[in-house]
Amino acid sequence: MPSRYRSGRRRIAVTAFVVVALFFLNLGGFISLPFRFDEAKPDRPNLAVAPPCEPTLDHLRRPSYGLTRDIVYQKRCIRPVINAKLDSQTVSQNPDPLIKRGQIVQLDQACEGWTKSSCEPITLNVPPAYPVQDYSDFLFGVATNLERLNESLSQFESWLGNTHARLLAVITDPGDEPKYEVLTRQFHDRGHFAIVRDLLRYATPETKWTAIVDDDTFFPSLYPISQILGKYDHKQAAYVGGLSENHDAVNHHGYMGFGGAGIFLSPALLRELDPHLETCLTAEHVPQGDGLLKQCIYSKTKTKLSVMKGLHQLDMGGDMSGFYESGRLPMSLHHWKSWHQAPVDKMVKVSEFCGSCFLQRFTFGSDTVFTNGYSIVEYSAGLESIDLNKMEGSWEGAAGFDWSMAPMRSKMDRRLKKSYRLIDSEMVGKNLRQVYVHRVEDDIPRRDEKVGDAKKAQLKINEMKDEVIELWWEL
Repeated sequence: MPSRYRSGRRRIAVTAFVVVALFFLNLGGFISLPFRFDEAKPDRPNLAVAPPCEPTLDHLRRPSYGLTRDIVYQKRCIRPVINAKLDSQTVSQNPDPLIKRGQIVQLDQACEGWTKSSCEPITLNVPPAYPVQDYSDFLFGVATNLERLNESLSQFESWLGNTHARLLAVITDPGDEPKYEVLTRQFHDRGHFAIVRDLLRYATPETKWTAIVDDDTFFPSLYPISQILGKYDHKQAAYVGGLSENHDAVNHHGYMGFGGAGIFLSPALLRELDPHLETCLTAEHVPQGDGLLKQCIYSKTKTKLSVMKGLHQLDMGGDMSGFYESGRLPMSLHHWKSWHQAPVDKMVKVSEFCGSCFLQRFTFGSDTVFTNGYSIVEYSAGLESIDLNKMEGSWEGAAGFDWSMAPMRSKMDRRLKKSYRLIDSEMVGKNLRQVYVHRVEDDIPRRDEKVGDAKKAQLKINEMKDEVIELWWEL
């Protein structure tokens, strides 16, 4: 018995060794990152202490850009040609390449490596700017805390500035007195619904539309929205909004306007709801503000939701490039600072000069797509490898979104898609400068991607360079 026991232990030990050995042998084919990979990071120094740089490039040292010590830089000039008959939803084609060989510029060494060169303009056909209009008949309402409101001020300014539309902000930060605690709790629990009476109170005889939004609701422009709402009679009760793209969210909350996408209510509907607000607030099993609003409208009035196509709740997270690069013009955007990151106020800057050219797509050569205001993408397998008529399901769980986002195509292997994303857009004199960056991180293999020599890969990361493409719009 003892010898048999020892023999059994040896067999178990040998078996365990074989299993462990096989595990590591199999793992070797899947290891993508060098051990202690977190120690290898791109070289992003503090450029504030660097020697003076050529003024033309000095903005590239901004801390908000966070560029590597050395970059690959190139500049392309664009001459827009206004075409009032142009359909901005179609893809414009240009036979010449957009991406060329760049210059290696040392941002920490007086921008050495840069030489001034001619910038032959590329002609692009774009639609005209939106007409300048007075939107003083719009009243927007948002309930949020002061910190989140401050975080979104530049975005609010982007779509509200110079429109004469009004914004009613109900600040939900708790005060010192007990009554403020009750008020804060009410707005936290009831959300959008709690602001209905405030909208009615501050509406004027000139107000045609009130709107309920989140602090991260963003409208690229009020013009197309006003054109759609103009088809409704604002003197009658009207409830206009957008559904969530997420089927599970619609199944759970029902057929209603989702506040992040923007909900538009006529003053006539507000007046009809006013006598019932207290009763609606006591409704059980409806904790969410959007749901309370829907429940009150459906139970106390005959009004039903009218869906406005293009209002986006964007209840999806992760890589949203497929949505933004689809060529579909959104009426609203949401979750741009939480579920995904997008500098929306900078993205839409170009639309001041060419309206619906925001997210308009242009192909260059045989492999590049420029989505205006969002990205420049180089496809290693060429343009023939993708169907630009379909939206790439790039975000998490995209397979369940066909019902709202179709036609769709599968997520691409990121190694077949080299992306330069917009990080900034600003006026420089009479020109608009857009800055697109391909980050080193996008080239670093992930844990499910194979690499060659792990040690060489680790050393190479410190030497890798961000790539910058500047587009100068000659306006």
